[in-house]
Amino acid sequence: MCYNIRTIAKRECCKMTKIRQIVKDAFKCDELVYQFTRIDIEDGLLCADQAFPDYDAIVAAVNAKYSDAYILSEANNRLDISRENIEDGGWEGEDLKMHKREFRQLSNFINKYRKAAA
Repeated sequence: MCYNIRTIAKRECCKMTKIRQIVKDAFKCDELVYQFTRIDIEDGLLCADQAFPDYDAIVAAVNAKYSDAYILSEANNRLDISRENIEDGGWEGEDLKMHKREFRQLSNFINKYRKAAA
C-alpha cells in the first residue's frame, strides 16, 4: 500500500492533543516549570506511570489533568514563595536577579489569566 507523506503527517497531527494557551504560557514561567517537572513528578501527581517522562509528556499531562483554576492557584503559591525569597532571603547579585525575574514572570502570568477569567 502506498501512502502520501502529507496524509501520514495529517493523521499524526490529528492524534496530537491541542495544548491550551494557559499551559503553554505556564511553561514560560521558571517556577511553574520547576513545579510541574520536578515537584509534581516526584510526588507522583503527573506521569506516575512513566519512569522518566520527557518534557512533551509532562506538558501533555498538565494540559490533561490540571484545570485553568488549578494552574492559576499554583502560580499564586509559587508567587508567594518567590516574594518571600526576595523579601526575606538575603539574596544578592545573580541569585537576587533570578528571584526577581521569577516573580515578574509569575506576576505577568497571573495578571494575564486573572483578567481572562474575570
